[in-house]
Amino acid sequence: MLSVVQTKNTIMPDSDLPKPLWKSPIFLVSMAVCLLLFLFGGYLFFIWTPPLVISPATTRITGPLTAKGDIDFFKALEQRYYPPELATDDNGFRIFVRLFGDVSDTAKGSDAEFYRLQRYEKLGLDPKVPPTLIFPLEPCDVYKNFYRAKGETVPIDEYSIGRTPWTLEDYPMLEEWLKDIDAPLDAITEAIRKPVFFAPFLQTHEAAESDIPQNLLIIYLPDIEMFRIIARMFQARANYRIGQGNIDGAIDDKLTLHRLCRLVPQGGPLCQYLVGLYIEGIGAAIPVSANPEHPLTEQQIRRLLEGIDALPPRTPINNAFEWERLQVLDCIQAIARRKTAVADYSKSVDGLGVYDRIMSISCNWNIVCLRLNEVYDALLEPGSRTKFDSLVKKANPLIPITVFERIKFYSRFMSPSSRGNFVADVLIRLYHAPEVSAAKGAVRRTECAENLQRLSLAVLLYQCETSKLPDENWAAQIEKYLGENPQRYFSCPSNPSPEGQTTYAMVQYANAVGGSRDSRDVLMFVELKAPVALDKAVISADDVLNRRNIVNKHAGGINTAHHSAAVRFLGDFVSTEELRRLLGL
Repeated sequence: MLSVVQTKNTIMPDSDLPKPLWKSPIFLVSMAVCLLLFLFGGYLFFIWTPPLVISPATTRITGPLTAKGDIDFFKALEQRYYPPELATDDNGFRIFVRLFGDVSDTAKGSDAEFYRLQRYEKLGLDPKVPPTLIFPLEPCDVYKNFYRAKGETVPIDEYSIGRTPWTLEDYPMLEEWLKDIDAPLDAITEAIRKPVFFAPFLQTHEAAESDIPQNLLIIYLPDIEMFRIIARMFQARANYRIGQGNIDGAIDDKLTLHRLCRLVPQGGPLCQYLVGLYIEGIGAAIPVSANPEHPLTEQQIRRLLEGIDALPPRTPINNAFEWERLQVLDCIQAIARRKTAVADYSKSVDGLGVYDRIMSISCNWNIVCLRLNEVYDALLEPGSRTKFDSLVKKANPLIPITVFERIKFYSRFMSPSSRGNFVADVLIRLYHAPEVSAAKGAVRRTECAENLQRLSLAVLLYQCETSKLPDENWAAQIEKYLGENPQRYFSCPSNPSPEGQTTYAMVQYANAVGGSRDSRDVLMFVELKAPVALDKAVISADDVLNRRNIVNKHAGGINTAHHSAAVRFLGDFVSTEELRRLLGL
């Protein structure tokens, strides 16, 4: 018989039931620990930025240090660049300050005395001794003030005064200026002949009176505009001397400018280096053979060539790039280690606020330093620029367009490391790469102008000896005047030519190279689109007028040499009327 057994459910009290896992103290403690670890890990990954490490790989230099352990880049620059002649009379700038006082526009108002005393102290001068000469006005200012005092409109651009040969018949208001200019400019000439012409760096009140390192972006350098003014005054006097027939005096002023342009860039940043190139362009443009009644003699040409050969070597541009490296590393140290307001730096870099926003990003600044140093090391490495170009190309900030690109872009802000790489990309592509390209281009343009200066003077020497200008085979005819390895003068650095070819062409006039226009300001040489054989390096005036076979190998135009012994930069937008004048048509 089948029997059914029923079991009665037993109801247990709550106290005897097993507790859920999530109520277990061990579980709760474990979850709390995991949450803390997760938050801490998230903080480390997303928010925490490691401190900037001082090392050769990051900050490039490791001293001198301040009391707080920061690198004093200002003192490092002083130790690296100050010449031993700084406070001696072998420093032409010291003589300049003693003669004229502190005429730079370093600071205004109450700060002017602070910087004057600092400059005098570093040059070893007594600030109580008054200057002995008055620094003159530029001729353009004299011209402008003359018409403004009469309540009249200045008839022409005042900055064009003195750029071409002139006499008092052209600008009678400059008569008193000419009487006052000789003593100051002759004194400056003597100062420039010294071994160095070096102005000390000046600190701000904040840095000088505390242990806060000097901000290199607002460091007080020699007043760059003052160097430009000096160059323009020598240019004006040289062109006046040409108009008067004082060619030897004009050659002296031209050589003074060539020497000044070599001294200005010593121990300075890139902007100061570029001012040196600007002054060199002014010197090259002085047309010492522009006066038909006083053409250059063979003796004068050889003296000019000997003076050019005796110039001190040009400061390597890598020195300026190294300064720029230390400048940006100083900025990064100040932001990363001292949390300095970025605005103090950004106002000296750009007016758009881009630099401000980029440098305000919280990131791993060690990565930024490593990336920037890698780029600068590749830039300063002699030889090929392949590695530098590759690193610049690799630095891609990525402007997001598609959805995928937007996701990739915003992912770069997730961690301090990825943000560090983003900041490095922007700094390399937005600031350093264009800056390097422009500076390198300016150097190549200046070297090209030097080549043309040498070629034009060699042609004039040939003319002095033979009483005629070279023919189509001009390169072979002037080789003996170019010294050893003449090929180096036939090739533009921006458009190099192989052995036996050249990138320069002599302009033909009416089936004769040069014709009878050799003593006028007409074109002698222009740059070609592509290298040609040395015995075929000629171009017709018509081809130049219609811009055939000539090309812009420099940013904005080409270099040209003139029968006046001047070398000038001819812009892309030169008018047809100006070209016709330069071709004597």
